[in-house]
Amino acid sequence: MVLPPGPSAPLAVQTWEWLARPTALLRRCAARYGEPFTLRTAWTDAPMIVVSDPEAVRAVFTAPAGTATAGASSTFLEPFAGPHSILLLDGDAHLRQRRLMLPPFHGERMRAHRGLVGELAAREVEGWPPGQVLATHPRMQALTLDVIMRIVFGAELPALRAAIRRALDLTMSLPRMLVFSLLGADRRFRRALERVDAGLLEVIRERRARPAGGGAILDELIAARHEDGSRPGDRELRDQLVTLLAAGHETTAGALSWALERLARHPEVLLRLREDEPGYADAVVKEVLRTRPVLTIAARKLAAPFAVAGWELPPGVHVAPCIYLTHRRPELYPDPTAFRPDRFLGDGAPDAYSWLPFGGGIRRCVGAAFAAMEMGEVLRAVAVRVALRPDRPAGERMRRRAVTLTPARGGRVIAEPLLKLDPR
Repeated sequence: MVLPPGPSAPLAVQTWEWLARPTALLRRCAARYGEPFTLRTAWTDAPMIVVSDPEAVRAVFTAPAGTATAGASSTFLEPFAGPHSILLLDGDAHLRQRRLMLPPFHGERMRAHRGLVGELAAREVEGWPPGQVLATHPRMQALTLDVIMRIVFGAELPALRAAIRRALDLTMSLPRMLVFSLLGADRRFRRALERVDAGLLEVIRERRARPAGGGAILDELIAARHEDGSRPGDRELRDQLVTLLAAGHETTAGALSWALERLARHPEVLLRLREDEPGYADAVVKEVLRTRPVLTIAARKLAAPFAVAGWELPPGVHVAPCIYLTHRRPELYPDPTAFRPDRFLGDGAPDAYSWLPFGGGIRRCVGAAFAAMEMGEVLRAVAVRVALRPDRPAGERMRRRAVTLTPARGGRVIAEPLLKLDPR
């Protein structure tokens, strides 16, 4: 088949680069081959054509039903997320699960969690050691996992929390990820996943018998009905819960560690956050997600011939709107590598095909509004309690951990408590 140009290195070499240095690979290919270009890695079962022009992104995200399927581009997640996960389904099956998952993350039910997020964030920030170098990524992982556990289950469930963290930690090693890409999950990971499954299924069965109340998402999902009146089964619930617990905290933790890394190097932004100007926290969140997206692509697998960016692509290949490259296009964002939250104030905000941190189309992340709210609350808790400075002047490079891009050195900052006025 005739595909757009791309690197000629062997599949194993491209796989290593995609895992170890994804952003450098994307920038180099865009500069050398233009758009679109083709990558061949073990991450996908067929070549992947990368696009970043908003019109090409629009074409992919609005492709006719059944033409470009997202679930088929995410099969590497199945050993963890399970076959019923909203991330792996397409068509009617995907919409069925999406209707089940959307309500708890929107409107009043989402806003009802704001107080809990603020409370947990305040407790976290107040525990930071003053004047010492702090790696924020593991702290944000712990915080966001606490948040999602409390919201999903209405309880902390420490044994289940520890099992989930152990399983996720096994995906953070680059050599292990390379093995997973080439050979599939190993025995150690499968055992860790079995412990997660046992814990989740036990909680599901207990809640079916004795609902906890208090607005926990699990209780809502158990009480929900599909359009045909049927209830979601235990394995179906298990897969959606794993998706919520993993995707619902790991991506947000990465984004928050990037936010703190950026704020430490832009004290004027932190100062303005402290003033609580309407709309500014949201602008900061959007600019963090633009300059440091935690995901690189939002891929689809073609089930039919598809025309995009001047190419007629055959069925079977993957076409991937590239979040990272779209966010770096200078015609969309002048001086694109600069950190300027003001871009998102007023009428200058870009359209849905120029700002892509949550994907797009009918596959847009169901928890997008919740993630943005959570990030805003955490940043407000930080701004009113501490001043931040970097441990070294140069910003941190992007490093892949599992599927997310996070600060290479863990988002290191130095926090100092704000001086409080003596009330006397």
